Order: sequence, then structure tokens, then C-alpha cells
Amino acid sequence: MTAPAPAVTAGPSARRAPHLLALAAIVLAGALPRFWRLALPGLTSDEAFSWRLTGYPIGEMLRRAALDVHPPLFYLALSAWRTGAGESVVALRGFSVLMGLIAIALVWLLVEEAARLDVVAASQDDRTRVRAGTAAFLAAAATAVHATQVLQSRNARMYALGTVLAAASAWTILRAMRAGDRRLAWWALWGLIAAAAVETHYYLAFTIAAEVGWAAVEIARGRAGLVRWRELVTAAIVGGVALAPWAPAFWRQARQVRAEYWIPPATTSGLADGIARWALGLDAGRAALPIALLVVASLAACLGTGRVARFFVLQAAAPWILGLAISAVSGRPIVLDRYMLFAQLFLLAAWSVVIARVPSSIPRTAAAAALLGVLLAGLAGVLRAFPVDPPAMANAARFLKRQAGAQDLVVVESPRALNKMRYYAGQAGGERLDIRCALPERIPLSPHVSHVVSLADGDSIAAGSEFTAGGDTVWIGREATAPPAAAPPGWTITYARLFEGGEDTRFGLVRYQRAATPR
Repeated sequence: MTAPAPAVTAGPSARRAPHLLALAAIVLAGALPRFWRLALPGLTSDEAFSWRLTGYPIGEMLRRAALDVHPPLFYLALSAWRTGAGESVVALRGFSVLMGLIAIALVWLLVEEAARLDVVAASQDDRTRVRAGTAAFLAAAATAVHATQVLQSRNARMYALGTVLAAASAWTILRAMRAGDRRLAWWALWGLIAAAAVETHYYLAFTIAAEVGWAAVEIARGRAGLVRWRELVTAAIVGGVALAPWAPAFWRQARQVRAEYWIPPATTSGLADGIARWALGLDAGRAALPIALLVVASLAACLGTGRVARFFVLQAAAPWILGLAISAVSGRPIVLDRYMLFAQLFLLAAWSVVIARVPSSIPRTAAAAALLGVLLAGLAGVLRAFPVDPPAMANAARFLKRQAGAQDLVVVESPRALNKMRYYAGQAGGERLDIRCALPERIPLSPHVSHVVSLADGDSIAAGSEFTAGGDTVWIGREATAPPAAAPPGWTITYARLFEGGEDTRFGLVRYQRAATPR
């Protein structure tokens, strides 16, 4: 008689495979809205600034970035990305799309790692692991479909990269806190990631401050195990050394922000709108204030549901609290809801952890479905607003490529418009076009607001000198619907057109030609 074959028990890798497949499905679902009509929304002025700045050599790019108000890491990353991916609209935004998809996976890893904080007995491991999986998948799904996360993952700016670093720094500090071997290496890694986060967006300093505060409390309470104060100090030294080369530029930028910046003062209605949009990804209108109060109340309630939730609540709330505190002390508003994108991950994680802890499966499923349903409704509104046609300026640039002569001068009204027109002209094959912007003798706006720091020599002319620059044909382009200005003496208008495009954009283009001198 043949002995029965021994039972085969699935190993950790086999048990992990279905989870990874489910995560891959969530990431794929998140990719769909991020790639949907990615090339069609018009390039924003800030995206055009990113394109223009990363077109300079590295040294010059860093010099110009120091004159702006943001740190340089995103520009360095985008510059390297452009080398391989090109500079089409999809390529420029593709880096942020990739970062947004990585953020979904990192949120899943972060929630699973954080779940260890509430494992208090070996007998609870299996039950906690199941609930941790539920929370991790819900947090990843919420990140995948949150309208704000989707929008900033389609934006050629630093926000998606900053979101990745926010999640990575939180995961790393949790991993460092429970490290056995190579503890100093884990803490040094966290210090480097923390520095990279701050070098991507200064608001991430609030996220890092929250992590440091949490770690210090854990160490003081004796919950850190092998971790000692020296590991935290080592991480701070590593991060400080990494940040040191940019410190002089940071202090100049801080003085510039203190002297003149465009963010409006925080108001009750503005904060309510921002919190509602931050939490649910939709414009709440008149319901913004009650929704904002419910969000704040939900975070307060999360504090009593365990260390995992408290860890996430601290990082979700810290940027709002610290940003408002600095605004009040300095007298210079610095709070914008899009800057809270980095904290948004922790809000979604906190909610997901609390929902996963609901003991009964029916209310737990209903709560998860309600959260995802609200987020999907907000995303649907965003997707419906995506244009089906290119912007008006892109249409005008293609026209100029066909109609403007080699000696013609094209003048737009600002550095912002110049960068966009230069970009669209280049995409249309019109690199030879002589496009400049008209600047007043005294620029009334700060360099950040007007993007003057992106201009190269010869990019601008003095306002009023458009018709004395030597050419016989001048095209004046404006992002406005006002009638064209009358031709000056000795000139005549020979063509005028208002271009239309997606997102209800308009761009007026007028051709002025020098009148022939009678013989």
C-alpha cells in the first residue's frame, strides 16, 4: 500500500501572490484616470515653467531655481526624465503619472507596516494581519481614485514626487523603529529620504516634523525597543548634511516669501472649502463647512482607536496646524489646499484603518463602499471636465508656424504666456519663430509670480517697443477676448483672429504690418 503524500502547505510567497495581484489591479485602475486624455488639458503656466527651467544646463537650472520659491529636486528629476522620455505633453506629465502610481503601492506598504504598531500579542498576529490587509487595500484604492491625487499625478510639477517621498519617509521611520540589525543604516536612510522630501517641497518639512515628534514620543515612552536617541540624532545629522548645500538658497527664498507672496489670507470659508476638497476630492459648495467639521471630528475620533490611527492622524493634521501657525506668527499666509496633498495620504490611511476595525463585516463593507463611492463621484466630475480639444494657444502656435515669416516678431504679454507659446511652437515645429514677451520697465509682480526667472537673454522687449524693434511684421498674441489695440501710426492691421480651444480657452492673435513708404 502506498503511503499518502504529505500535505503541501503554501509558503509565504504563495500566500502573498494574491495580495500582490490585487494591488496590481488597484494600481492599474489608478492608471486609467491618470492617463485619460493626458495630452489634451492645456499646459498650465507652472507646467510651462517646469519645462522651461529643466531645459537649461544643470548649473544654470539650479541658479534659476534658487531665485524662485521651490527647492530643486523635482527639477533635477524631471530634467533627467526628459532626457529619456522627451518633452511631449504626455512625456512631461508622465513622470508625475509614474510617481502617482508608485504612491498607490507605497500607501499599501505603509499601512501594512504601520499595522505592526497595534500587534500586542503573538496570538493576535493572524487576525491583525487580515485587518491590516483590509486597511491597506482600502487606503490604496482610495489613493487610486481620489480626484486630487489623480489631478496632481497629471501635473508636471513636484506634487506627485512629494507624495511618494511622504509615504516613503513614513514607511522608513516605522521600519527603522523596529529594526534589529543595521539600525543605523535604516535611520540614515530615513534621514536621506527626509532630506529628499524637503528638497522637493518645503511643506514636506511639516510631515517630517510630525514623524520626528512621533518617534521622539515613542522613544521617551520606551516603546522603541532597540532604538535609542542616538539613532534619531544620527538621522537628523544625515538629513542636515544632505540639506546643507541648499540652505543659503532656502533662506533667500524664505525672505522673498516673507516680503511678497501671492497666497491669500486664510478665511473660515476658504479653509472649509480646502478641507472638504482635501478630504473628499470635490467642491462641496454650501456644504463645505459642515463637511469640514465632520472631517475634523473624524480625525479626533480616530485618535482613540489605536496607535496606527494616531500615527496617521498626526501626519494628516500637522501640515494644516503648522501651516496656519506659521501664517499667524509671520503675518504671511502660506496655506494652500494643494500643498496638503502630501498629508492626504495619511488622512485616507487613518480612515481606512478605522473602517477595517469595524467588527461586523456588513457595516465594515458599507463604510468602505461609502468612502470609495464619494471619492469616485468626485473623480467622475473631474473626468467629465477634461477637454476633448487642444487649448487655443496650441492652435495659434500651429497657425504661426505656417504663416509667420522668418523675420516676423511674435509678442505675448507675459513670461507665463511666453513659456507656453514657446512650448507649443516647438511642439508644432516652429522653433525658428522669434517669440518674446513685453515687460514694463518696472515689473510690479515678484519674480515667482511672473516667472521672470525662467527668461533667457533676448526673451523680452520693453512694453511699447513692439513696433520699433526693426521688423516689418509684428504679431501680438494675448490670452484675452478684448478687441485688438489700434495700429500705431505707420502700421496697419492685416489679420486678426480669436482662436478657441479646449477648456473654453481663447487666444487672440493680431498681425500688424508696417505701411509701405510712398515713393
